[in-house]
Amino acid sequence: MREIKNFLEDLSKKTGINFSIVNEDRVAIFTSEYFEENSNVMYISLNLGRQKAKIYINKQFKECIPLLKYTIEDKYKELYSENERVIKDILDGKEVSDEKVNKFIPFLKEGCILLIIKTEGNIHDTIEVINQIYKDNNVITVICDENIVVIVNFKEIMEHAKAIKEAINSNLYCKCYVSFSSVSHDKYEIKKAFDESKESMMLRERFSLREDILDYKKLLFEKIVYSLDLRFKDEFLDSLKSKFNSFDSEMISTIDEFVNSGLNISDAAKKLYIHRNTLIYRLDKIKKETGFDIRNFKEATVFIIGFLIWRENK
Repeated sequence: MREIKNFLEDLSKKTGINFSIVNEDRVAIFTSEYFEENSNVMYISLNLGRQKAKIYINKQFKECIPLLKYTIEDKYKELYSENERVIKDILDGKEVSDEKVNKFIPFLKEGCILLIIKTEGNIHDTIEVINQIYKDNNVITVICDENIVVIVNFKEIMEHAKAIKEAINSNLYCKCYVSFSSVSHDKYEIKKAFDESKESMMLRERFSLREDILDYKKLLFEKIVYSLDLRFKDEFLDSLKSKFNSFDSEMISTIDEFVNSGLNISDAAKKLYIHRNTLIYRLDKIKKETGFDIRNFKEATVFIIGFLIWRENK
C-alpha cells in the first residue's frame, strides 16, 4: 500500500533511524534509503495487520525499538481497520466518497474482480494462503458474513478462481467454494458483483450443486427455477418426488454429469469413467422410471427443472 510506504519513509527521515522491514518470505516491505545490513544489525518481530514481519535496525538504536515497533504496528492497524471499514461500506451499499474508494482500491478503474470464498477450514489460515498467492500484486481480503471477500486486479477470472481453490485444497486440506461475477470498474459494480457472487453461493446450497467454482452468468437456469411460483413447484414436485427419491447416488451422479456435459453421451461417459453403453442403459432406466428421455433437449429441460425443485426441497 502506497500510503504505508510513504509513512515509513517519513518516519525514517524524521527520526534519523534507518531500518528495513521484511515479510516472512524475506521479501522487503520497506527499506530506508541509507540502511546497511551488517554485523551491528539486530531484528525484532512485527505484527502488520494479518501479516508477520521483522524489522532490522542498527543496535545503536536499541533503546528506540519499543517505540518504533508500537508506532509502525499502530499505523498498520489504523490503516487496515479503515480499509476494511471502507470495503464493507461499499459492499453494504453505503455511500463512500470517490476519494476513499480511490485510496483503498487504487486499481479499481483498471478493472478488478471480486470473489467470495467459503471454506470449511480456518478462515484466517485461508486468508494467509490467498495473500501468499498474490503477495507481489494488489489484493484486498475482507471477512464478511463468515466468508472471505477477495478483490484483485486481474481479469482472467476463472484462472484465478481455480488457482485459489487448488492452493487452499493443497495447503489446508479442506474443501472450499469460490464464486464470482463480472469485472468491476467502479464502486457500484463492486457492490453488484458482491451481491451476485453471494447469490451464486446461495444457489449452490439451495440446489446442492456439485460445482466448487461458481460463475454467476452460468447459473441462469438455477435462478429461473428459484424464482418459480411456489404453488407450481409443489405441484410439479408431487408428480416426481417419489421417483427422484428412489434414485441412488450413482444415478444422481449420472444425471448431474450428463446435464453438465451438455447432454453429450460420450463426454458424460468419459467423466463418469463408464462405458457408453452403460450410460445409455442408465438413461433408458431414467426414461422408464420418470417418463422423461433426457437425451431430448425439450424433455431434458422439463426434467432438470423438476430435478432442481426436488433438490431444493431435500
